[in-house]
Amino acid sequence: MDYGIFLKLIMILAGVVILLTDIILLAKRKMAESVSIVWGFVALLGIIAGIVLHPSGWIDYMSETGMALVIILGFCFIYGLFYASCHLSDILKKQTEMAMNISLLNQEIVELKKEIAERENNLEAGTK
Repeated sequence: MDYGIFLKLIMILAGVVILLTDIILLAKRKMAESVSIVWGFVALLGIIAGIVLHPSGWIDYMSETGMALVIILGFCFIYGLFYASCHLSDILKKQTEMAMNISLLNQEIVELKKEIAERENNLEAGTK
């Protein structure tokens, strides 16, 4: 079997799977939009690379087990990056929520300070 064609098919298939997984995770709100865009570009790059590139020289030196090992390691690497991307997206969402909560708390502090100042002024005016 020609490993070059097999590798090209694997790259195209991997790009399609990455793109579909990216879209599904974005739809489920498990991945942030900015991170999803990067994965979309990676998927398209994988698809285009599978179509355009023609591995020739180094394929001759790779055995069947070597090809299987490269595919398994590639899958593990991509899965790990997807896992890290989901956690990064979760952290970004929590950071945004925390920034909004801090903004609301700061607004409440300003309103409370104004209320305290008004009451102090009323007390001073009432004692005079």
